[in-house]
This record gives sequence, structure tokens and C-alpha cells, in this order.
Amino acid sequence: MLPADVARSLSPQWPCREVQVQQLASLLSPHIPSPPTVVVHGISATCKSTILQAVLSTLEVPHAIVRSTECITARHLLTKILWGILEALGQKDEWEKFGKGRCEHVSMLAVLLEECLAARTAEQAGKFVLVLDEIDRQREAPPTLLSALARLGEIIPSLCVVLVLSSTPRPLFLQHSAVPHISFPPYTRKDAIDIMLNTGAPVVDGLPAETSSRLYPHFVSTVYDSLVGPTVGSIPTFRSICDRLWPQFVAPVVKGETPPGGNNEWDFSRLLVKNRVLFRHQGESALVHRIVPEEAPAPGTASRTPLASTAAPSSLPSLPYFSTLILTSAYVASHTPQRLDTIFFSKFSSSSLSARNKRAHHRRRLKVLSQAQAEDRQAAAADPSTPNKRGKRSKTRITKSTLSSAFATSSATTSAIGGGAGITGPSTILTARPFPLERLLAIYHAIDPNPPANPIRVGAVADQIYAELATLRRLRLVVPASSAGAAAMSSGNTSADAGDKWCVNVSGDWIGELAKGIGVEVGEWLAGGLD
Repeated sequence: MLPADVARSLSPQWPCREVQVQQLASLLSPHIPSPPTVVVHGISATCKSTILQAVLSTLEVPHAIVRSTECITARHLLTKILWGILEALGQKDEWEKFGKGRCEHVSMLAVLLEECLAARTAEQAGKFVLVLDEIDRQREAPPTLLSALARLGEIIPSLCVVLVLSSTPRPLFLQHSAVPHISFPPYTRKDAIDIMLNTGAPVVDGLPAETSSRLYPHFVSTVYDSLVGPTVGSIPTFRSICDRLWPQFVAPVVKGETPPGGNNEWDFSRLLVKNRVLFRHQGESALVHRIVPEEAPAPGTASRTPLASTAAPSSLPSLPYFSTLILTSAYVASHTPQRLDTIFFSKFSSSSLSARNKRAHHRRRLKVLSQAQAEDRQAAAADPSTPNKRGKRSKTRITKSTLSSAFATSSATTSAIGGGAGITGPSTILTARPFPLERLLAIYHAIDPNPPANPIRVGAVADQIYAELATLRRLRLVVPASSAGAAAMSSGNTSADAGDKWCVNVSGDWIGELAKGIGVEVGEWLAGGLD
């Protein structure tokens, strides 16, 4: 298929991008040699990634797309590149042959990719395109990462690397000249309006098609001039605002209201005057980004009193099973001291008790110890001139109120992180500590309620866990531990680099409710949990 044919086939779906489609089709055509590296750049919401994927699918070129925003570290990115190419070539079941699915640095990636492409069948032989989407936003990327990835196409002749950037690249940022650059400029006013008119007006019951086609072009232009243009909105935002305001804008025509001025039909100017408040309030609220979309009220719920609507608390959004399990593992890793991992999570402990009894027994000991130390401090504060005899202490009766007070005392005395000299808590079992990723993986496998029957036959889940952890970081549910925060929150177990540690950023009540939905009881895995 010629580049002009590809542009004609994709223009109805993505208009105003014919030049960029022809450039991509010319450089990535399977019938001609491609440059080792291609740079595609443009701001967000310019259809770079979508059009690039559509061109590769239309040309039927074998390709793999790796999104850098889903990768936490540079090592995670290299591993994801390897797994993406294995999946695209149908060699995912043979991952043990290629470095056992791990990749530590770019030089090792070049060797593994060359072995993967050399192991292809005769039908799969030919050009292979590797797309690195938003590679300029990669976290913890060394300064030579882009230059090293751009050299992969020079080392492997059948490989073409496409770097998708969200910003305008600086000159010679790859330390190499003669690299083709394809720019996706922002949509102009005419382009945005043409795209909206190309999809047609939303269907409204009771509105004639002739009236809709007459009013909708003026409505789209007004929405762009008043809302989208001044806020530098994208095409998806433009479309969502039009779909939301159009039924309310033509409501007078649908309801059969009489137009002012003695006219027989509504024109655009009269509708605009009647609905001028619509653009001020409803239009501006449509520009606000929300994690949970607003639900339209039911037809019969308009007569409810405000007290009835505000009395019930709003339910928090739930997460999928895999994300909930990872977030629960992160919460357990933050609130369980590392020295207790052998007792709480090891399956090969030397004790004869079961794992559940060991955890319950250890929690009781910690609570009683906290209560005893709290009583000693109270006695010393009441009569500091009469010291207690060394090694002797009155026994404490263990009751439900005793355990509750011990739990509250330890929580209150350890919640002040990095407090002054007067705050000396008995223990730090309830303090949220930073944890490394390796410990999160170990706890994930320990508390998984549905472990695989044969773990040897199952591929590594570290790549999936890293992707989900990146999503949780964007939602601010799990945040990286800074060097200052890690030094203040830790208690002598921060031997690793602070940049490799994470900390949970949610409350225990919500985690407990989420974990119960997947069959995990958080209290059984915490040092301060209830028996």
C-alpha cells in the first residue's frame, strides 16, 4: 500500500493529519528500508500515538508499543521492552531462553533483542518497529538513556526505533545527526471545528435533522471561542463539552417553546441569548477534571430534600482485584517492621505453631509489652523519686480494655515522627515506614489469597506489579519516599537508597474494606492488628 493510499484510508477517522500519515507511511513501509531511529514529537492530545499505531496496523508491520509512563525505573523500562517484543513475536512462552525475562542495562537489551529477532520464523522475517511512547517522561532515566536506545536500530539492522516525545526536542539531543523528525502541531481553530463537524451532531430526540444541521456549526464555533480556545482544550475535551451542552442548548426547540419577537422558528442568535447562562456555569464545570465522573440524577430524584442527599456519606471508589492486592501489600509493608518478616510472612519458620497462631501470639506479646512500658512511664512520672526495683514489675491483668488501651497508647506515642526529646514511644510498630520494591513483591506472594497452582510454570509478575504500582503512584495512593522523609520515618532499616523506597498514602479503614472484598484480612498480617 502506497503512503497516499494509507493517508486516504485514515483521513475519515483522523482528519487534518494527512501530511503526518504520509510521512510515517513512507518511513515505516515494509517494502523499503527504514532509518534506525525516527522521532515523533508534539504536545499532548495531538493524536501522535493513536495515528502511529493506526499506520503500523494498516501497513501490517510487526511492532511493539511500550508506554514509558507505566514504568517506574529505567530497569523496568528495559524489561518491559523485552517482554513487549516477546509478546509481539509470539515467543512469550519461551521467556526463559532470553535472559529469563530480565534486563539490567541497555547493552544487555541489545543482545537479547538481537537473539529474539534472530529466532523468528521465515514468515515473521523482515522489519520490526519498536515504539517508545512518551519516552521523555521516563522516571529516574539516566542522561544517556535516549542516546543508547536510539543506537539499537544501528546495532540490529532489522529494527527501527520510534521515539515519541511530548515536547519539542532540543537540537542533537540524541548526540546524532540526520535523525528524521515528524512534528504533530496543535490543532488550529479551523482544524478543531472541522473535526467536530466531521463526526456530526449528537442525536437529540424530537429535534429535526434539518434544524440540527443548521444550528450545530454555529454552536461548535461558539463553544470553541468561549470555552475551548481560551483554555487550550484538547479535541476530547471539545467533544465532551459539545455532547454535554448540545441537548440543553436545543431544549427550547424540542419542548416546542414559542420564540421571542413573534417569530415562527428559533434561530441561533435567539437560542444563544436564552442559553447564555449555560455557557457560563455548565460549560466551565465541564472543563474540571474528575477522577470519578459525575452521574446524572435520575428523573424521580429531583424532589428529594437536601438533608436526605447530604446525610449519607459518599462511598469511595473501588479498585480492581490486582490493584487492590498490590495496595494491600504496600500497606502491610509500611506498617509491619522488617524484623518481623520471618515470623509473619515466611512459610519455613522453625516454630511448630501455625502461621496464624504465630502472628496472633506475637501481636499479643507486643501489645502487653507496650502496655507495661506505658505503665512504667506513668509510675515514673507520678513519683520520680522512688525508682522501681530492677527486674521486678507487677503483673498486668490482660483484658479487652487493657489491649485496647495498649493499642491506643502505642499508636499515640509513635504517630509523632521525628518528635522532640520528650516523645519517646515504646515501639514503632504502628509507624508507616518506607519499603523497597523487593519487599513488596515478597509480601505480595505471601498474602495472595489465590496463588498459582504451579508457580514454576507461570511467568514473572514483577512487570505487571510495576505497571500497577505506577498507576497507584499517579493516583497518589503510593508515593516515593524522599531522602528526608525516609530518614525521619525509618528506624534504622534504611540501608537501601531512598529513591528506591516507597510509602503508602491511604488510611487503614479504606484498605481494610478493599482487602475484605478480595478475601484478605489486613489485621492478620499487621503487628498491631486485632486477633
